[in-house]
Amino acid sequence: MEFEGYAESDYIDKAVDGWAEQWPKLKPAALQKTGRLDRIARHLDRRSTEALSESGVNGRDLEVLGALRRCGKGLPASECARAAMLTSGGMTGEADRLAKAGFIVRRPDPEDRRAVLMTLTSEGNDVVKCAIKAYLSAADEIVEVLDQDERRQLAELLRKILVRLEGADSTKTDFTKTSAL
Repeated sequence: MEFEGYAESDYIDKAVDGWAEQWPKLKPAALQKTGRLDRIARHLDRRSTEALSESGVNGRDLEVLGALRRCGKGLPASECARAAMLTSGGMTGEADRLAKAGFIVRRPDPEDRRAVLMTLTSEGNDVVKCAIKAYLSAADEIVEVLDQDERRQLAELLRKILVRLEGADSTKTDFTKTSAL
């Protein structure tokens, strides 16, 4: 399969061609987009894991710690869970680990007795500074093949997909405080 203006092919082209040959009625065109997104996500995950290894945190840790850092004050555990796409049970385990590492402290929310507020410690703040720089460096390496206009277009297209997937919740939450990284 050859794309207009782009002669190089990748693994996804071969997969689409293979499906088309083996199962002509399948129509695997969506794989050209979603298959690439999936593979790019795996590359980003692998590279960010390597980049973050020196900081002692993983990507999910950075999502939670980053949300706390950006907000500048305590956040309810439920908002941190939303930032990291965790269930409440998953957030409890994550908070346990981060507290044990000395990166966060948890305390009851004075406005809601059922809620727990999470706050960065100074050690957690230092870890976020180091980890976000490492993460962004790894992420920049992945998109450096694109020029500035292509990066802007990609960001807008990905935003459109993400808003569709996350629905109304993505517009109800102040994502300057709670979005990923």
